[in-house]
Amino acid sequence: MFCGYGNPWEMIVDSKETTGRFSNSACLTSCDIRKSDRFIVDKEDHRKNNHQKNFFFTMTFLDTTPSYELVHYLSLNANPNLPGSTPENVQQIMSSFDYHPYIPQLIRDFKASSKKVKQKNLVEDLGVLSQAWFLIDYAYSQEICILSMLLVEDVLTTYSVSAKIQAFNLLSHLPELNQPLIPQLRSAASKCLVHVPPITPLDESLRLLAQAYEWVYKLNTTTTDFIQTVAAILSTINTPARPFLLQQLSKYTRHLSTDVFISTSKIFYALNQILVSLDATPNEIVTALTIQHDIINLNHPFIATYAYDFIGAWSILSKHHPGKFSAQLQLNISSLQKLANNDDIDKLCTYINT
Repeated sequence: MFCGYGNPWEMIVDSKETTGRFSNSACLTSCDIRKSDRFIVDKEDHRKNNHQKNFFFTMTFLDTTPSYELVHYLSLNANPNLPGSTPENVQQIMSSFDYHPYIPQLIRDFKASSKKVKQKNLVEDLGVLSQAWFLIDYAYSQEICILSMLLVEDVLTTYSVSAKIQAFNLLSHLPELNQPLIPQLRSAASKCLVHVPPITPLDESLRLLAQAYEWVYKLNTTTTDFIQTVAAILSTINTPARPFLLQQLSKYTRHLSTDVFISTSKIFYALNQILVSLDATPNEIVTALTIQHDIINLNHPFIATYAYDFIGAWSILSKHHPGKFSAQLQLNISSLQKLANNDDIDKLCTYINT
């Protein structure tokens, strides 16, 4: 029996009616618990408390003697980002006995489970992500680091949007990355920048894109890597995620500095299209103007070759939105005039209403 833990198996939330269905394997136990008529809380607390009830209710049917089955079950409930997980309870129970003798078998089973991720027509198994989280917490080693990174790579190229988000969460949980695996991990993460199914709700798409862009930025090591990411942004700039993508474009162009000249034609074309569009939002317009201003302020003569394109887009913008965006337009015009140092450019700029 556990020492110093009391009777955690008796900690079941009082309920008016409780029913359960259990499989023959303790580690695969599932249960249905009907809420009490008195159990009135907000939705998030209700879900959390139901998970707690499920956890403790299931634990009453497990052998309380330390065993592999117990450790395996706890490993499936260790990831705080997965529904139904109770990591605080797992930590409390794990601290009450010596679990180390059962770790080698758990690692062997984890290897077998993670290899199945790439199999087609297989129901997604988020439990393997929880097991990886568990092993990082309780048995971390270079082997666990490598296995977790390989798992993340497979999930990012195989599973659904929600599972990919969980894979990025797991990646953030790793204390370090295995350097030789970074190129293939970057490749897998980059695929998440553009492949978001249209049926996916925008908020879920943005959660995935936020994680993917953050990680690709960290994993990029060369100028070519960053240029490729800019190309990915531009390829999807006219989607509902455009406000987010413009913020990413701003971040990447600032990082690239003069190396951004490799992509300026495509960047300026995309930004000018936004400026003359009638459906662009004020925030999108300001961001587009700001990106142009940042690049113009690199003060390279090459940028002056785009002066007439800038003036044309800014003139149309000022006619579509008289009196709006004057402050940013004046900054852009001033920087362009300074860069071009050309009387014709100065004269054309007077036709922009600011």
